[in-house]
Amino acid sequence: MTNVDLAILGGGAAGLALARRLAAAGTGLRVIVIEPRERYTDDRSWGFWSRGAHDHSALVTASWDAWSWQSDGGARSGSAAHTTPGARYELLRAADVAAHALAAIASSPNVELRLGVHAHAVVTVPGGGLSIRTDDGTITARWVVDTRPRPADALLYQCFAGSEVQHGGKLDLAALGMTTGTAGLMTGMTSDADGFGFTYVLPLDATTALIEWTRFSAHPLPAARLAAERDARLTALGIAPADGGVVVREEAGTLRMGRVEPSDAAGPGAAAGPPGLVRAGAAGGALRDATGYGFQRIERWAEACAAALLRGEPPVAHPEEPWARRQMDRIFLQALRAHPERAPEFFTALARRVPAASLMRFLTDAARPGDLARIILALPKLPFLAEIPDRRRALVTRAAEERAAMRAAARLARRRPTESAGSGAAPTPTTRARHPQPARA
Repeated sequence: MTNVDLAILGGGAAGLALARRLAAAGTGLRVIVIEPRERYTDDRSWGFWSRGAHDHSALVTASWDAWSWQSDGGARSGSAAHTTPGARYELLRAADVAAHALAAIASSPNVELRLGVHAHAVVTVPGGGLSIRTDDGTITARWVVDTRPRPADALLYQCFAGSEVQHGGKLDLAALGMTTGTAGLMTGMTSDADGFGFTYVLPLDATTALIEWTRFSAHPLPAARLAAERDARLTALGIAPADGGVVVREEAGTLRMGRVEPSDAAGPGAAAGPPGLVRAGAAGGALRDATGYGFQRIERWAEACAAALLRGEPPVAHPEEPWARRQMDRIFLQALRAHPERAPEFFTALARRVPAASLMRFLTDAARPGDLARIILALPKLPFLAEIPDRRRALVTRAAEERAAMRAAARLARRRPTESAGSGAAPTPTTRARHPQPARA
């Protein structure tokens, strides 16, 4: 049995951020981080706006003075580029962020990281404290910060697949209304029967770029499908492997936009749990509902949580979203879900009608009342007025029913050939047409 002051469950971005700050501060607390992965790989990146030096400034892979959004159809089709004096859009590799944290942890005699270990049940210990059952034995702790993923529904799912490509200068940035000094946050915005999609284009230098195909969907989408669509975008951009492009690395993921907790009665960080446990990370409210941005929010939380612990106080959860931001994000997501075909119009309106400084403040949780007013005035009124009623629970219930129906159709499609063969008749084309294999999970 291991006895510690603090157990951090999950060594992802949030868990490592907190452990790094405690280690760097020379904490006297006994801290253990439990992480199921056996090693950290170069499989993620973080993009955000920065207004000056920060803890990871030395690790920045690339930065851009300008940023742009663009609808499908070329550089003159709904393209808008912005610059914000004093701010730059920066990119960090998750592998570099992890290495920075691991070095700090390794230098601390009181902070330990256990890789390849799964944490299971957390229960209250009679007399005080918490007990965590793990693959590696039992840990008792005064406090627990749980950053592990938790099941939850969402208004939308941001599903993406990306490739870092060495293209040798073949990427035509001008066709996207960009230069090497511009971050293409949303290029080629388009809608189809499966929802809204766009390409995230970050020119790392004159010959290398990070290209991510992203969809906002009412359902999580299969990774294989997203990868195929990403490869199609690389081909359209003329930098696929068949065109001479070299894929250096890949990254993929699914982010919940507008999490709807099972009870929906409290904020994610305050979700039910034994006394002494707080939740953090994506399942605890780290990601902004309307954007998916989370790195700076995680860093701000880690700073506040570490400060509390160093004062001898219990750990703190992510702060509750301000009411106005929470409602605006909800209404925006409901409108995107109700009108995916109009999503390019909505985003282009924001990019072209809202001053760059106001839009950036809104995207980075620093919006002023005037910024919120500009956002509201820039968007078409009727689609958003219709979404003022809170329909989250009804929407996620309907999505669950749709997924169940799709799974049932898939099972029926798999059984039908066997049943037909058993009756001595081959399945007909008409039978297959009535029970197709669903295109998405």
